[in-house]
Amino acid sequence: MNYKSFLFYSFSLIIVVTFFSCHKNNDLIEVEIPKREEFIAPKKSEFDISNVKTKQGPFEMFVLPYNYEEVGNIFNSEEMKLHYQIIHLNYANDLNTALHSSPLVNDSLTGILNKITNTEDKIADLAGAFYNHNFFWQSISKTKTTSPNAELSSLINQSFGSYSAMKTEIIAQAMNYKGVGWLWLVKDRSSKLQLIITDDNQNPLTLKLGTPLLVIDIWEHAYLTTYNADKEKYIKALLPHLNWDFSATNLAKSL
Repeated sequence: MNYKSFLFYSFSLIIVVTFFSCHKNNDLIEVEIPKREEFIAPKKSEFDISNVKTKQGPFEMFVLPYNYEEVGNIFNSEEMKLHYQIIHLNYANDLNTALHSSPLVNDSLTGILNKITNTEDKIADLAGAFYNHNFFWQSISKTKTTSPNAELSSLINQSFGSYSAMKTEIIAQAMNYKGVGWLWLVKDRSSKLQLIITDDNQNPLTLKLGTPLLVIDIWEHAYLTTYNADKEKYIKALLPHLNWDFSATNLAKSL
């Protein structure tokens, strides 16, 4: 067989094999082409705290240790949104702006409050507001607490007579105070516990009154729609949710 004949027969064989291979329908498996999946990003809730960011540094927003709904038996979500996402966030943004031209720009928040002077009234007010709100959110527990730990209970008994007497005093002081302020549980320099009220955005650090353990905002929340200016109802609703674990941590740091 010459070379041309060999090529002819080889080529013919390839065509025949290919033809019969393509016509063996019984050997084919029909496979459905999968449809393209559509990935739809879940719509974020208007109450999503992960959306709450400052515009610029040095300070970021304090991240709440609970969702709005988890403290719904104290505050409704709309009021929490107003207080945290608008009022608190505005203080944070304004503080950051004020600090940019200040020698305090690299200080911690407590560092600023401990060294602030009367010549820096704007920064003192903004830093106080930011710190007080951060402290207030941590002073609240999403679950009803039982009682302070043994060390705190001992100090409470020494200072107020009993835990029940201290709660009565909290209500009395809050009711007697008129204006914008904060009610603090403080360990003073003699290691005794005191209840003190600071005006506006002042706090125990700027006033050198001792170590803050807990704080209650006795202005904004009491006058929102949940309580309709019934401050006593507000305080009584809040008392079972005081975060005594947070208080114990602050006490331990002061020792």
